[in-house]
Amino acid sequence: MNTLTINLKREFWEHRSLYIAPLVWAAIITVMFAYVIFFVVPHDMGPHGNFNGHISMGPDGADATAELSDAERKQVADAIARSAAQSHGPTQKVYAAAYLGNSLLVAGFACIVVFFYLIDCLYSERRDRSILFWKSLPISDAQVVLSKLAIALVIVPLGAILLAMAMQLVMLAMVWLRFHGSAVWGAFPDWSFVEWFKSLVMALGLGLVGVLWYAPIAGYLLLMSSWARRNVFLWAVLPPIALIVLELFFFHTSIVARFFGERFVGFVRQIHVDPTAFNVGSRDGGAAPARVNDIFNTFDLSGVFMHADMWLGLVAAAAMVFVAIRLRRYRDES
Repeated sequence: MNTLTINLKREFWEHRSLYIAPLVWAAIITVMFAYVIFFVVPHDMGPHGNFNGHISMGPDGADATAELSDAERKQVADAIARSAAQSHGPTQKVYAAAYLGNSLLVAGFACIVVFFYLIDCLYSERRDRSILFWKSLPISDAQVVLSKLAIALVIVPLGAILLAMAMQLVMLAMVWLRFHGSAVWGAFPDWSFVEWFKSLVMALGLGLVGVLWYAPIAGYLLLMSSWARRNVFLWAVLPPIALIVLELFFFHTSIVARFFGERFVGFVRQIHVDPTAFNVGSRDGGAAPARVNDIFNTFDLSGVFMHADMWLGLVAAAAMVFVAIRLRRYRDES
């Protein structure tokens, strides 16, 4: 069997949180969304065209607009659609948070999972002496360390993106079940597979530049996991904090803090998206929210790849991974 496949399977056998934790987190978000959609967000509108704080239903559970003619219902739906983009009511807040924010929620949680995985993956095999078994197999130290890096920088981020996109489909189905056939449904943009796929492409692009930008952080955590004999979490976290505090105390400057801040969020400033793509536009004489296609057409990641910090970070990451491989070769705690 291919050694890479063996190494990847091993990581998921030994670190089940890599897939269990994101799935549980996604389930929690989905359940919370379902609760808000079915029990908090109003099903219909009040007498003045605004959303009430309660579900407006008839005594028999029918839609409150059921007695209106088709033309009147269409006028009501058009009025809601025109005001929805400018509405700050709970419906639009939930809609925006669920459909635009769930990717960030899943990706942020995946970063936490990857952090704890990287500081533990090389340390734990020395702690429980399983490294002696794995070294008896025809698998090199470089293959082992690189497989762990691939889990952190490729497999988990890709899985998080696909999970977030699947959540979007589930949430769309919930919205359809809740509001389809009612006047409120006109407040939501029509779903398009093409725009959904374009949002997936944008998420993959952001994931790629994020992985490349954070590669030196991953290399540093792997190095600490390979080097520390105990308390690996403290060895990974305290040195950067100590450098920031010592510089501030002795020199009254914050160069180190700005350096770490740039490494964490600097790539976001290099991503170009035309801000006018997010403006509320006019569609058929009424207001409408920005479409994925408008954002996709102005989406530009070239600034990240042209930034020297990214390439210097990749060089630093390669150096730290190389040192981690050498340390694993000679440090087995036996």
